[in-house]
Amino acid sequence: MNDQKAIRPIQNPGKAPSVCESCGGRLERKSPYLYRCPSCGMEYYISADRKHKVSVRLSAGKMILICAAVVLAVTTAAVLGYQYYTGRMVLSASRFSVIVRDFLMEAYEKPAAEISLEDLGRMKYLRIQWDKGYCFTYSYEDYYEYQDRDQYERTLKTITIKGNRNDFSPTDVQYFTGLTRLELYTWAWENYTLPKENVLRCIYCVDGLSKYGTPEFFDRVNPETLEEVAILDAGELADFAFMENLRGVKRLLLEKAVLDSGELFDGFDDLEELALCYVDMDEENAVPIMEKLLSLPSLKHFYVEGKAGWYISREQWEEWQQRYKGRITLERV
Repeated sequence: MNDQKAIRPIQNPGKAPSVCESCGGRLERKSPYLYRCPSCGMEYYISADRKHKVSVRLSAGKMILICAAVVLAVTTAAVLGYQYYTGRMVLSASRFSVIVRDFLMEAYEKPAAEISLEDLGRMKYLRIQWDKGYCFTYSYEDYYEYQDRDQYERTLKTITIKGNRNDFSPTDVQYFTGLTRLELYTWAWENYTLPKENVLRCIYCVDGLSKYGTPEFFDRVNPETLEEVAILDAGELADFAFMENLRGVKRLLLEKAVLDSGELFDGFDDLEELALCYVDMDEENAVPIMEKLLSLPSLKHFYVEGKAGWYISREQWEEWQQRYKGRITLERV
């Protein structure tokens, strides 16, 4: 039997066809639902379902070819899909350093490749410190939503990952977009990268000699949310250009920093609490520097610890206490 040339549905399924619409030849009945023109090979199909709109009749050879094509298409799609999925998994897992990857897998209890940005955004508090390994203390609860600090402490979990320092990348911090409080006690905050978009309200960090970092760490702070910053052990810190990014904070602590003048705090009009711990300054500059700090318009609490505070005579300190009484609380230790 010759292969069909075309298939047409009967225009009036209720009436048996007799003449070929294509060449005018007389149709031959092949089955209760199929008529064929012997002249041109046109076939006419009468559907058993009168509402049926599409009817197909194929030869065995064509059916085999189509089945093979379908199998090939499905196989190709499966292979490409698998390659895309595995490639995406490798890319997703490789974005983290070894130390951070192991921490995340333990914290989220699933493979690193399955940890989404939404998962990372759920973490609200993160502290990283070095103690015979990288120690991660974290919480999914917002520190600032708790009045009772003891109650908040109970939400904290700690995971320590053993490993070489070369297996840790400080740039991984950029993936934690939901943090409201970040504490870095692993030295050299300049090496870290904050999330491009974040809601951080507090940053505590320890300074150190940076081998490959940049001082742009604070370029990514969110001025609409950041309220508190503490830079600890900042004795080696020479470039304070980053302070321009902190002018909107309300609380600031500097430890062991070297202060040459009070101009460092120009523009800190919203600063309410300032703590200077063991800062280094020349004795003859102590009074003018602190005079400058006490003149900040929003300052409510001034705390100084270490010898810098004792460069100020008792008389001068008492004079300040009297002058700013009711507006600024002064403490020195």
